[in-house]
Amino acid sequence: MKVLLINPPYASQIIRRYVCSYNAPNFLFPPLELMYLSAQARLVAGCEVKLIDCIAERLSPEETLDAVRAFNPDVVLSIMAIEYFDNDVGFLKLLKRDLPAALVGCFGHLPGNYQRETLEATGADFVLAGEPDLSFRRLLEDHMAANDAGQSAVEAEWGVEGATLSAGDKAKTAMPAGGDGVAYFDENGVFVPAEFQRIESLDSLPYADQSAIDHSRYGEPFFGHPYTTFLTSRGCPFSCNYCVRSYGRKYIPASADHVVGEVTTAVNNHDIKYFRFMDDTFTASKRRLLEICAGLEKLEGISWSCLARPNTIDGEIAAALKRAGCTRVYVGIESGSQKVLDYLKRGYKLENVIENIHEVRRSGLEMVGWFIVGSPVEEREDFEQSIRLARDLKLEFVAVSTLVPYPNTELYELEKDNIEFSLLPYKCEFKEQATTEREAEFYRRYYLTPSFIAGKLGHLARHPAETLKASAEFVRYAVASKRDPNRRDLL
Repeated sequence: MKVLLINPPYASQIIRRYVCSYNAPNFLFPPLELMYLSAQARLVAGCEVKLIDCIAERLSPEETLDAVRAFNPDVVLSIMAIEYFDNDVGFLKLLKRDLPAALVGCFGHLPGNYQRETLEATGADFVLAGEPDLSFRRLLEDHMAANDAGQSAVEAEWGVEGATLSAGDKAKTAMPAGGDGVAYFDENGVFVPAEFQRIESLDSLPYADQSAIDHSRYGEPFFGHPYTTFLTSRGCPFSCNYCVRSYGRKYIPASADHVVGEVTTAVNNHDIKYFRFMDDTFTASKRRLLEICAGLEKLEGISWSCLARPNTIDGEIAAALKRAGCTRVYVGIESGSQKVLDYLKRGYKLENVIENIHEVRRSGLEMVGWFIVGSPVEEREDFEQSIRLARDLKLEFVAVSTLVPYPNTELYELEKDNIEFSLLPYKCEFKEQATTEREAEFYRRYYLTPSFIAGKLGHLARHPAETLKASAEFVRYAVASKRDPNRRDLL
């Protein structure tokens, strides 16, 4: 049985993740969720698995369909973005049109929360909700068993070994058996919703299938190659009201031994030298973090990055990270205004974490500060406080996003009367948000200063092509304001 995993095409370089999607002109992450699902598919005997990353391969819709036809899959699973949902719905319709006998499905934040609507809009056969790993493997096992049974019945009926099912008969056996994590319409046209799935032990899952991708196609700004990513925990123990929780609220981490084992395998088998941990807060558990760092210290020549919160990192943690090969930390500072932080339910006082951030800066780690602008409570002075904080911290880089009240978040429920939402065509934004231009203003006022430009001359010397490309994208975005209409951020 042929299984195809696909990251759909798009006109520009974007990143699709299960929990988010974003414009990414200067970097590209591997389709990690698809890589973990590829590993699941390879556990099913008789499966031939292929992953097509249309973004990394720069495939047009027509080129993608040609590649799909050439592979002729029995099962197709596509990841779907949030901001680019319209595009992905349209492409999935084309896929199903071209593969009427194949079992075609999708997953993503919006499909998981709008299962019936997604099935109706795309013509797909199934939607995966919750953590898709085990649900997908069971679906493949059920589909293979159903087709084997149907094949045996045809051979018995006709008395001919090797007699095959017609496309129509394959379609009839194509429906999943139902149950955990799979939404579909049954043979009577009745909608069967998926039950949200959680996996209690990440150690029980196989490592991401690193053989499914070309690592030279991926990377982050001013890092090297070959590059990949890892996810070592799911869920989040913190209470921020704007975060998408596609994996649920409960925080479930993999053990330190499992994490070190996955990284070591990728380093030894695929010559990985550069990588990022994609966990929302890699530093959520101090004990686990220190154990992971102790294990990674044994690997030579690696350079990696991770994400942290200001209240989960300090000088001791920074030192451990650096010894283990970490060179860059992305810290979700979000705002220099306590009023805004309280509105976002960040759960800490800025005055209590500033020294933590300064300790990290003194450690020698590169620090990138994440900031959010456009909160309903944000006034001009709150915005100015954020810029002042970023400058005071002398961050290597800042990443700024305008607040979006995504469906199925606490923020969405809080501001429901102030939100304009449509699934198709996709639209989700505050009805009154006069601060959308603050994102570009933040970038201009932080980056276009003599001191910052002078401090980055070293980057130009070490990474001339990448620096010039990033500078051109910055001018295009923050000065000329030529942005993707589906996503305003630069990143």
